[in-house]
Amino acid sequence: MRAAAVAIGLFLALQPASARTAEGPGAPMGPLGRVLLQEAEAAGRDSETRREAQRAAEEQERLRREAEGDAELAEARANQRAEAAGLEDALSLAQALQEELLRVHRNPSAEAAAGSLLAAPDPLASAGWEHDPRIAAPAPSDRELPLDIFDPSETLIAPGTWQNAEPLRVIRLVLDADSDGKPELVRFLDPASRELLREEADRNYDGVLDAWTTYTDGKLHTRVLDENDDGNPDVFETYRHGLLAVRELDRDDDGVRDVFYRYRDDSLFEEGHDADNDGVVDLLIVYEERRRVRAEEDLDRDGRMDMWTRYAPGAPGEEEKVARIERDQEGRGYADTFEFFRFEGAKTLLVRRERDIDGDGQVDTVSFYLDGRLRRRQISDASLLPR
Repeated sequence: MRAAAVAIGLFLALQPASARTAEGPGAPMGPLGRVLLQEAEAAGRDSETRREAQRAAEEQERLRREAEGDAELAEARANQRAEAAGLEDALSLAQALQEELLRVHRNPSAEAAAGSLLAAPDPLASAGWEHDPRIAAPAPSDRELPLDIFDPSETLIAPGTWQNAEPLRVIRLVLDADSDGKPELVRFLDPASRELLREEADRNYDGVLDAWTTYTDGKLHTRVLDENDDGNPDVFETYRHGLLAVRELDRDDDGVRDVFYRYRDDSLFEEGHDADNDGVVDLLIVYEERRRVRAEEDLDRDGRMDMWTRYAPGAPGEEEKVARIERDQEGRGYADTFEFFRFEGAKTLLVRRERDIDGDGQVDTVSFYLDGRLRRRQISDASLLPR
């Protein structure tokens, strides 16, 4: 309409002054004026139609962009929820594995290991080792027995029998209390010093030897036990200064040792497990002052550690709690994911997760969690956003 008015004004301005004066403001418009007025009105209507079409197109484009934004946001949130759920599952599995191992350590029985998440063989019920494994056990004492109950003889031990390089002449003392030809106790003495060198025993009196002990300077040095009475050794111990220094187990009795305990002074400092029984340690736990401080685990059993757990001390009388877990999720040989936890009573909750996505050694994303659920994420590079 504005364009039509402009056209009318232009037409009037072009009329001779005499014509305008003669006709006056109320005079009827001539044929030419009416044509120009109609054209101006038509031009105005076309312009308004184009503007309305442009506004409609802009509104449609705005709605399209909003729809795309909503779809991308929904997809991103779905990815976040999936990632959070996967992390919670991984954390639950890691905690379950650690709890399973700890439960087996406290109660090493076949029932305790049934359904183990590590798919490890049932551990042996180790009679004579009922104390806390974090404390070095004292060397078991020998029974004081009078020499006149033994049948003595001199014998020659062939090279290599006891890892001896040369033939070894010893005094052999045999105790066969029931005279069935199957001794319950055999002792070997040094002929010169009369110090005890070795002892073999049938501890349960079933006619089969099940304990072999060696001595150095008259003191217990190593002990090998057959705890399940099948004739094959399955417990191997080393003692130093009267305390247990090393204890190794063959839980499935296949000749391969699969549990390892190492002691310093009177306390456990390192514990190893070969869960898949291939002769390589898959889980290594380190202790300080009889408390777990960290653990390393090979989750995919490729011979390389790919998860590292750090512990924080719990309240007095409580077990340690998981404070941090590092993972090698891409198989690069070093950690690329870092998870941090806090404690609420008996619960361990994830609070932050950092990831080095491109493997350059720098953290690319930081995710923050509340009550175990993802709440916020910081990303250093927009190209790393979930697609």
